[in-house]
Amino acid sequence: MFAKPDDWQQLTPEFIAALPESPAVFEVANLVRSVLYIDRAHGKLRERLTSLWQDTAKLPVRSGGHYFRYELTTREDEGLQKRLAEYRIRHRGALPPINREAEQQTRAALPPKREAEKRPRPVERPAADAVIFSTVPAQA
Repeated sequence: MFAKPDDWQQLTPEFIAALPESPAVFEVANLVRSVLYIDRAHGKLRERLTSLWQDTAKLPVRSGGHYFRYELTTREDEGLQKRLAEYRIRHRGALPPINREAEQQTRAALPPKREAEKRPRPVERPAADAVIFSTVPAQA
C-alpha cells in the first residue's frame, strides 16, 4: 500500500534513477493528481517508468508534467487488479484514461467473431428427458 495518498513524486529522470529495480504497481497522474494510468512494473520498476516517460505516444507531454507513486509488491498481478478495482469503485466503473485507451485498442485488434459464434446455441436436453416411441406392440 502507498504510505500516504500524497506520496506523489514528479516523473522525471532524476526521481526515476533513484527507484529500486523491483516488482511494483504504480500510478501515473497529472499535475492535480488525477490518475491517468495504473500498471505493474513487470519486475523492473525503474526500467518500466523510464520507458513510459520516454514514450510520448503512451504518455503525452502535459503542462505541469506527470507525477507517480508506487507500491513494491511480489504479487504484481494481484496488486494491479486491486488498484484497478479501487479506481473503478471511485469512478463509476471506469478505467483510468490511458488504461481505457489501451483496452479499446486491444479490442479493436482482435478479429471479429464469426456469425456462427454470435448466434445462440440450441439448448441440449439431457437424455433422461427423452421420450422413446416404438411401433412394436408392447408384450404383456
